[in-house]
Amino acid sequence: MTFDERLKAICAGMAARGLDLIVALHDGAHFIETPNPVTVISGFKSLGPAVCLLRVDGAVTLIVAPAWDEPRVRALCRRGRVVGVDDVVDGLRAALPPGKAAGTAGLDAAPYGLARRIAALLPGAVAADDVVFDAAARKTGEEIAWAREATRIAERNFAHLLAIARPGMSEDELAVALRLHAQSLGAEDNFLLLCAGPHNRAVAPSNGRRLAEGDIILAEITPSCRGQLAQICRTAVVGAAPALLREKYALVVEAMNAGIAAACPGARLADVCNAINAVLEAQGYGEYCHPPHIRRRGHGLGFASVRPGDVAPDNDTVLAPGMVFMIHPNQYLPETGYLLCGEPVLMGERGAEPLTRRQAALAELR
Repeated sequence: MTFDERLKAICAGMAARGLDLIVALHDGAHFIETPNPVTVISGFKSLGPAVCLLRVDGAVTLIVAPAWDEPRVRALCRRGRVVGVDDVVDGLRAALPPGKAAGTAGLDAAPYGLARRIAALLPGAVAADDVVFDAAARKTGEEIAWAREATRIAERNFAHLLAIARPGMSEDELAVALRLHAQSLGAEDNFLLLCAGPHNRAVAPSNGRRLAEGDIILAEITPSCRGQLAQICRTAVVGAAPALLREKYALVVEAMNAGIAAACPGARLADVCNAINAVLEAQGYGEYCHPPHIRRRGHGLGFASVRPGDVAPDNDTVLAPGMVFMIHPNQYLPETGYLLCGEPVLMGERGAEPLTRRQAALAELR
């Protein structure tokens, strides 16, 4: 899919709903599971609040704050009109054409103060999030290229972890080093969960705890490049890995591979989840394949649309070529604690292609 094809799909959805205009907004607080309709429509990831107006004829107006960011936005976003303002609501008020049937996207996810002011400008608007995000379920060629680059950075970031982690180093020190290294490799940001312990209950943000011999390090590394995310889930042990840990990690990798094999065009995300669970259930871990131990086996990726959504037993979304998402059978096992294992995948015509060059394997820090 190309970016122009995406816009045409959104405009077709608008026409089917009788909408003349979509007003998309984002507050500039980027998070890996908060979809961004401004990025979907404009291809731009803002520094601050932004509003994007899309007319049913395909014309785009992008309103960004702060005003001094306008030259950068013009250089990065060459489609449509760009307006730099100090207050996006004031900018929207000036740009809104009168008497148009409008839909909104991103209103529910915006902070109350921003959402309330925009809703007041659009009293008759209807929610049109699905029109925007459904059209972006498949990534464009550019987005796929940036997802590949983000994956490359994630893998190099984990290699850096293996090179510098040592007993006595705090989780926070390691996390800061990884964030800085990811940025030196070209990442805009690195959404990182990192923790360690002899028996982890879950993956969590880092703290001041210091690494010790025998610790299991969990790293969920999620860098972004040009608004596209990629995530890898990795596990390392400080010292030699016990045989039991190697055995259980191999089981989790087997489950992941079953999920990857089940991901093909026409399959549901629920089928992918069930394939992962089946491997673990066959080994007696059925109790641990459901809440409170596990909620999902992966999720969508991107600051734009997070379609196709969670790899979960209740997600009947049908997979199609061009979708990018995570498959991660991250799992708590009573013998070893929580283990991380996961790859970003691209749906092709025949199946899921992992974007990583090396599959997750239990690493040892010696």
